[in-house]
This record gives sequence, structure tokens and C-alpha cells, in this order.
Amino acid sequence: MNKTIFFLLICLYANIFAKDDVIYVKLNTESSLVPLYLSEIIDDQAIYSPEYLKKLYEVFRFDLNNNGFTYVISVDRNKKDIFDLDKDMEEIKKLGANFIVKAKVWKNQLSVNVYSPVLHIAKTLENLELKGVLAEDRRKIHQIADQITQTFFQAIGIASSKILYTLKQKNEEGKWKSEIWESDYDGYNAKPIIEQNEGYCITPVYLPPKSHGITGSICYISYKTGQSKIYFSSKKNPLSQRFTLLKGNQLMPAISRQRDKLAFISDFTGNPDIFIQEFDPEKGAIGKPQQIFSARHATQGTPTFDPTGKKIAFVSNKDGSPKIYSLEIPKPGTKLNQINIKLLTKHNRENSAPNWSPDGKKIAYCAMTQGVRQIWIYDLEKEEEIQLTQGPGNKENPCWAANSLHILFNSTGKNGSELFLLNLNQPNAIKISQGIGEKRFPSWEPKGT
Repeated sequence: MNKTIFFLLICLYANIFAKDDVIYVKLNTESSLVPLYLSEIIDDQAIYSPEYLKKLYEVFRFDLNNNGFTYVISVDRNKKDIFDLDKDMEEIKKLGANFIVKAKVWKNQLSVNVYSPVLHIAKTLENLELKGVLAEDRRKIHQIADQITQTFFQAIGIASSKILYTLKQKNEEGKWKSEIWESDYDGYNAKPIIEQNEGYCITPVYLPPKSHGITGSICYISYKTGQSKIYFSSKKNPLSQRFTLLKGNQLMPAISRQRDKLAFISDFTGNPDIFIQEFDPEKGAIGKPQQIFSARHATQGTPTFDPTGKKIAFVSNKDGSPKIYSLEIPKPGTKLNQINIKLLTKHNRENSAPNWSPDGKKIAYCAMTQGVRQIWIYDLEKEEEIQLTQGPGNKENPCWAANSLHILFNSTGKNGSELFLLNLNQPNAIKISQGIGEKRFPSWEPKGT
């Protein structure tokens, strides 16, 4: 147990505070963002106030600024907005925009016109009903933004996705509690889904959905029995169900994309080692867990599956300092001394929290860099270690979006631990979390294949 707690402290809970909430990404961007012009939402006898339309505009602007492909250009709003794409084509060209997005609300109906003067293609979305409730209409805007990303860039949009995280704060009795919350990708519409009565909770993850489906279950760790145990909860059955009756502590669960295996850390053999448990989302654990890696006097942690479900990456300090390794999941009955592992990270002495990208090409992780934990990427094709973030404040627990372009992580700053969003095509990370409390362990909603 002492080793497990030590590992968590090292990998997950460092508290060096930043001077501000600005985080710069240290990376030559993979591709350049293209300029996009976004008109203010035109009021065409809308039943909503100009202030409400302005709020919707800001949501749309945020989505198009953070999709990983476009950025909204700044224009002089004292000049005429572009309403007629044919008559105003010369003015459009002067703006230098690769895409023109015009939104209009007639009564309660939203329409959006997107035109590319470069590609000479257009898309119109019409008869989109607004409810006048910001929480619902935000999601409508997110859906439109994702359609634009899909249509013009043939890429998965992230704006409609949700995220899990833990919120740590003191309860009415002055004791620390850690609940599991869910929000939209931009931090809004946040609500608790696993509350204080389920114990002190950490490291939530979504159960991947069935093909073309929507995820409805989550997996997490709770200390409500004293020791750390794995639990499942679903929207259909919100009562938490313990995953296994295995003795000892279980920590850091990871679920294969195929929904048939769960990897975790357990010390029930006397040492924090890696186990694989076959399971069925409807029936639970199948058979006994398989120990797939152990090293004497060493601590293992944070397993993560590759997209095929045939490999995992993990952390071990078997050679002195925590580094990231990978291995092919062995067949049941394979002896531990027959399992070969591959060392991935060599540049830094302290590495933790690997997370395998959905496309299988990269692993995001955090590493101690000049005294501060930064987000790094291991490029599996080039076998290179690339530093993403820099600046003060420990940045930890990176998690990929379904598009393998965006990453969420938590970072300590002057106001505590907050969640940040970055993508590989932009030079800075954006703080998305709001309100009081420490936000940690972000987990992005996976997409159905």
C-alpha cells in the first residue's frame, strides 16, 4: 500500500503552482490553421434578444477557434457584415478568409451557410430549431461546428463530445471529498454524476461505446470501503457496481477499445503490478485476472491500451526512475519471465500517466522537465519524444480526444488544479474548467467506430 500511495503522489498529485493560467505549447505545429470569417448571428425577426444571440455567437466562435483546423479572423465590426456571398465576393477576398460562415436566426430557426472561396464549395444547414435555453442551444451550436469539421476537413469533430473529471473540494464538515463530474468539451453544462456518498473517487474513464453507439457507462476508483476498488456505473443503472472481489487495492483502470479487457494495477500479491481482466459490459468480470507484468521492488502504474487492444503502455520504476514501457498482451498462462517489454521514454528521468492515441500513432504522457511536469508525446512511428508544453505549473494526466489531435490535461496554477485543452495545431492551451475545487483526471468520451 505504501508503494501505491507513493506512486500516486509522484505521478498524479504534485502541487507546484503556476504564476498564471497561460500555457504555451512547445511544438512545431503539424499543419497550419486556415483563416475563417464568422459573421455575427443575424437577427431576422428572431424571438430571442440580441444578448442571447451574442452568447450563441461566442459559443460558435470558440468551437471554430478550437477545432484544430481553423481560426476566426478579427474584423472591424463597424464595417458592413457580409450578407450576400455573390455581391460581396470582392470584399470576401480582401478578408483573406478560406471559409465564410454566416449564421441567421428567423424566429426560433437557425440557419448556417458555409462557403469556401478557395475550394468553391458551400454547405447550408437550415431549419435548426433553437429552444431558448442556453444549455441546450450550446449543444446545437456544437453539432453544427462538428458538421463543418466533418464536411470540409473529413475529420472527427470534438465540440459535441463530453468529458469526465474529478472535482475535489471540502464538504460541509470540512473533510475532503472527490466526486466525478461530466461536462461538455468546453467545460460548460458541468454536473456531478458520482457524488460524495459513493466515497472518495479518482481516475474515471468511459466504457467505449458499441459500433456507432453512444457510451452509457463509466469506470472509476472509489475508496468507500477503505481500500481502492474498481466500480462501474451507467445511465441506465446509476447505482455503482463493484467490478471484482479481488483482495487488496485496485487502481488506474483502463478499458480496451473492444470492450473485452480491463487493465489495472493491484497490490494483492504484495507488489503494485499490472493485471488484465477479461470482462463483458453486461455480465462483468469473466474468470480470474491475469498478472502480465511484475518487477521485484518496483511499482507499476497507469496502463493504457493501444487501439487494437493487443498492446499496453505503462509506467514502471524497475530501473530506478519511472519510465514508460510497452508490451504485447500475453496469452493466458504465459509465465512472467517469458514476457518481453520495450522501453519507450529515455529523455527524462520521471515519466507518468501515458495515454495511447486512438489512431495508435502517439502516446501522450507527462514528464519532469527542468523541475516541472510537462506534457510530452512519444511518436511511435518516428520513435521520438516530443515536448508539448512549457512554463510553470505541473501539467498531468493527458487524455486524447477521438480525433487524435486534441488533448485534455490538468495543471496546477494560482487558483489550484484546472483543466486545459490543447491541439497539435495551435501554440497555446485553453483553460476550460470553471468554478471552485480541484479538477483532475480528465477523460474524453470515446466515439463509436
